[in-house]
Amino acid sequence: MKISAAHDLLQKLFPEYNLKKMQNICMIVADRTPPEEYGSRFKYMYQQRFYLAAKVDTLKDNAQTIAEKISSMWKIYQQTGYTGCNASTFDIREGNLLKYAVAEKFEDFLLDAIKWKLDLNKIDQYDEMTLLDYINFHIARNKGTAIEARYQSYHDMLRRAGAKYKREL
Repeated sequence: MKISAAHDLLQKLFPEYNLKKMQNICMIVADRTPPEEYGSRFKYMYQQRFYLAAKVDTLKDNAQTIAEKISSMWKIYQQTGYTGCNASTFDIREGNLLKYAVAEKFEDFLLDAIKWKLDLNKIDQYDEMTLLDYINFHIARNKGTAIEARYQSYHDMLRRAGAKYKREL
């Protein structure tokens, strides 16, 4: 089944969301694509896409409702398998979007993921690691280099937000 046809089917199965807006989300995040509309309230297109997919009403919904809507949408979308990212700059095949954001050093996305309460503890099939395990692997791999501090800051930030190691689940 083609991806667009699969998204059409998802739309029928989950009419409470507009999951078609999540197409190409890995590429949109990695490219730090600007929003589709000039003068938008969003800094990045991925923010706009998450809002549209979760059917957020920016005039009515408060921050808590927005987070609940996006988190609920993400739980459904994550189960489709279309959240797996692949790129030559990413060391995991079909790795989850949050790990991809770490690989791309995209802190803004990680901050949004925390704010929206996205699942920080998904275990990828390919590497069998959670996000925190993945970051810890990179901390060890980059010990003594300039990038170690960045990975450590991601680790600490995500840990405070509730991220866990696989052994803790």
